[in-house]
Amino acid sequence: MSRRWRIWLSEPAHEQILAAAHEHFPDEIGGVLIGVENGRRPWVTQAVTVPSRRATPVYYEIPAGARQRVVRRSRRDDPRLGYLGDWHSHPADIGPSDKDRETMAELAVARDSGCPRPVLLLARRRGEEYWLDPRQQVGSKLRELQLITAGPMASDGSLRPPPGRRIGT
Repeated sequence: MSRRWRIWLSEPAHEQILAAAHEHFPDEIGGVLIGVENGRRPWVTQAVTVPSRRATPVYYEIPAGARQRVVRRSRRDDPRLGYLGDWHSHPADIGPSDKDRETMAELAVARDSGCPRPVLLLARRRGEEYWLDPRQQVGSKLRELQLITAGPMASDGSLRPPPGRRIGT
């Protein structure tokens, strides 16, 4: 995979996604990815869990208005932060569904998303564990990304991610 297509994910966001996926199994769960772009690469600093009353073992949808509420709340703490995409679990080892692809394509062109290259991060279950499958909508394609864990964003205003480690898929 090309070095060009990668994503940084903070350890707390990584842990939040895995913990939520395990907690809500066998249903899907998901939420919003918050962070910054460093160059054109996403750096997810927060993964906010957003419960849905409609979640089932094969379906999850972020409730209407939840993305905007999460972004507003995050920006109160740090105005550098913004919407980078969505995450959700797949209680089976299944990649993006047609609905997942459709949602990412719609978000890429939606003015209110403010994110022309949204990230989709799937927590896919293999055996008893979940692994993360990151993708990014680029033009008409949902591209695979290389996942690199990183620490938190510096409070001094720096937008350089600290050294991280690659997570294999």
